[in-house]
Amino acid sequence: MDRLEERVFEQFIRKYEQRTVNFLSSRYSALSGESIRDIIQDSYITLHKNIEAQKVTSPQYPYFLRICINLSLKAIGKQGKHMVLGINETDIQQKDMVSMKKVESILQIGDEQESIIKEKQKMVHDALGNMATRCRELLWSFYADELSWATIASQYGLKNADTAKAQASRCRQTFKEKYNSLKVNFYGKHR
Repeated sequence: MDRLEERVFEQFIRKYEQRTVNFLSSRYSALSGESIRDIIQDSYITLHKNIEAQKVTSPQYPYFLRICINLSLKAIGKQGKHMVLGINETDIQQKDMVSMKKVESILQIGDEQESIIKEKQKMVHDALGNMATRCRELLWSFYADELSWATIASQYGLKNADTAKAQASRCRQTFKEKYNSLKVNFYGKHR
């Protein structure tokens, strides 16, 4: 990265760091404040590497937030995977022991679920991509940026919060139709 790109990256950090801390803290109460700060730092590193590798051209908040979410979910998953193995007969005979077959089947189900989640994410992205710009902006502002309807109305020059809600409702209906159409096509091909 050159100096200009580094400055842009530093401005990105200053602009979104507290917002990201608030978002992750509200979504993942299982993580400590220190863990969240570590996750954000690791996410900055990943984003920086991806920019250098030209996977992305510049720091983009939705992309960065997805990195943070993925690392948060991994951290939470690791918290639940700590297992104490017994060394005496009593410990081995406990009914809470898990067989390797069960572990392998759970891992396989996890891989299948991950591919389904990725396909659903792609369908959501495609459905949004086929919508009018205004609809994408309204839905993004409400769901991703978590803005109030009044703020959205003023931001997009709408009469009031009710007008913004009404337009977003029509947009949600359009999204639902597009998503369901993609879903029918996908599941029709994979049967």
